Amino acid sequence: MWKNSEFKVEFSKCDMQEFERIMLSSGQCSFFMPMGFMGSENGETICYDCSGFSPLSMYRIERTEDALYLLEQVLLILGQAVEYLIAPAHITLTTDTVFYSKESGEVKIAYVPVEGEADLRKNIIRFLLQLKTELCDGKEEYLRQTAQYIYYHNYYIRDMVNKIGRFRRQLYSEEHVRQQALQGAV
Repeated sequence: MWKNSEFKVEFSKCDMQEFERIMLSSGQCSFFMPMGFMGSENGETICYDCSGFSPLSMYRIERTEDALYLLEQVLLILGQAVEYLIAPAHITLTTDTVFYSKESGEVKIAYVPVEGEADLRKNIIRFLLQLKTELCDGKEEYLRQTAQYIYYHNYYIRDMVNKIGRFRRQLYSEEHVRQQALQGAV
């Protein structure tokens, strides 16, 4: 995976459809990390161009607001993937496959086919739990509610994005009220 500022993945040729390979290597899906394919003894190796990006696993995500922003961006990408006939359930979501550019604030995904059963909701929940590990702002309840919303309901990606947007606005509103109360006390 991520080693010496390079991201490479070995996989079996049958893990990816030919049209997915063509679409992903064409560069038309700008929300995925640019990728190239090399044959190997065990199948193929995907090499990603990660210039300007680092995996989320290289960052400490301590604020719930940041975790919700990242999750929202990932869901927007999954929604766009459908337009290119890439099934969101077949995309591995981890802090190693989701990349962030500190310079631009842009989020991209390194397309890695899911191993085993493709279950989008479980995949999103696992990613959300990884985002939650280093939170220290005392607002983890928002991520717990988000996980429940995603897991127990059968909503479209667009609806999940809207719910996360509402949580982000609510979180901002609470923070704004708290800041005003602190200013009024001074």
